[in-house]
Amino acid sequence: MPVFRLGRRWRGFTLIELLVVIAIIAILIGLLLPAVQKVREAAARISDANNLKQLGLAVQSCADANGGKIPTTCGQFQAVDTNSATWGTPYNPSHFGNQFYYLLPYIEQGNVYTDPAVDSNGTASGHSYRLQEVVKPYISPGDPSAPANGSTPNWSRGQTSYSANWHVFRGGWGEDWGTTSKMSYPRSIPDGTSNTIFFAEKYVICGDVKFKNVNQSKYVEHIWQEDGQNAGACGYVNNGFGAGGSGVLWAPSFFALPPSGTGNTPSDIDKISNYPWSFMALPQNQPPIRPTAAGVCDPTRLQGFYAGGMMAGMGDGSVRLVNSGVSQVTFGRAVDPADYQPLGSDW
Repeated sequence: MPVFRLGRRWRGFTLIELLVVIAIIAILIGLLLPAVQKVREAAARISDANNLKQLGLAVQSCADANGGKIPTTCGQFQAVDTNSATWGTPYNPSHFGNQFYYLLPYIEQGNVYTDPAVDSNGTASGHSYRLQEVVKPYISPGDPSAPANGSTPNWSRGQTSYSANWHVFRGGWGEDWGTTSKMSYPRSIPDGTSNTIFFAEKYVICGDVKFKNVNQSKYVEHIWQEDGQNAGACGYVNNGFGAGGSGVLWAPSFFALPPSGTGNTPSDIDKISNYPWSFMALPQNQPPIRPTAAGVCDPTRLQGFYAGGMMAGMGDGSVRLVNSGVSQVTFGRAVDPADYQPLGSDW
C-alpha cells in the first residue's frame, strides 16, 4: 500500500520580518563598532608607547657606546670633519645628521644607517637616498595625519610622528657645528631623566597646504631627516629662532620660541629669564589636520594623538601621557633638562 508523506511548504520571510532582522543586525553592528574602535585605539597607543620607549632606550644605548655622548639635533657626532670644502662629500655612514639618524643602529635599523649616500638618480648628494627610507618605529599608528605609505606627499620623504626635545640634544649653527655633541647622558640632565621629556608626538602633516613652500609656520610635512650635505634637519634650530623667523618646521625637533629680537643663537636664548617654560607653547590635543571651523593644526606646536593628552618619551625610557590640562609652567619645566625646578602637581 503506497505511503503518502505530508510535506510542509517553506514559507519565506515577510517584508516586516526581513526588516526586523535587518534592524537587529544594524543594532548589533552599532554596538560592536565602538568596541572595535576602542580596541584599535588601544593597540595604537601600545604601539605608540613602544616606539617612544625604543627611542628613549636607544639614547641610553647610544650614550653607553659613545662614552656618554648623545647625538646632536643637527651636525656631526662620532666623526668630525673640520674641512668645510669636503662637507658635500658623501660618507657612509654620514658625518652629518640628527638624533633620528644617529639612533638608527640602536633601534635595529642599521641597514638604513649604512645605505649608500646617493640619491635616486645615483649622484652623490649626502643623504638624499636615505631620506626616502620609511622607518617604521618613527611612525605612530595613532597619528591621524600620517600617509599610509610612510612618505610625505609633496616631497616624498620618510615621515616621522615624533619630535625630539632640542633642549636635551642641542646642536646647530653657533653652538657645536664642526664639533661632536657637547651633551652627555645623564650628566647634561641634572633635573633627572625621569623628569625630562626627550621625545613627543607631533603630526606628520600639519596646517593649510596652500602655504606649502610659502610659510613653514603654517604648513609642514614632518620628516625624520633632511637631505643634502648638511644632513641634519636643522634650519629651524638655528636660522629661524624668534617669532619673526619663518623657521623650517619640518625639522624633527621642538623647543621654546622666544620673542623676536632676543638673539638667534642658543647662547643668546639661554640668557632669557625663565626660559624656556615662559615661552613653551602647550601641545594641541587632537586638532584638525586641515583648516576647519573648529581650528587647525599649528606647526609650531606639538600634537597629541589621543583623547586626554599627548604621549611623551622620558629620558629614562618610560612613557607617560601628558594630560591636556597641564600648565605651561609644568610643561616647560619638563622640557628644560637643567632648570633645577620641580614639576608641578598637575604633572
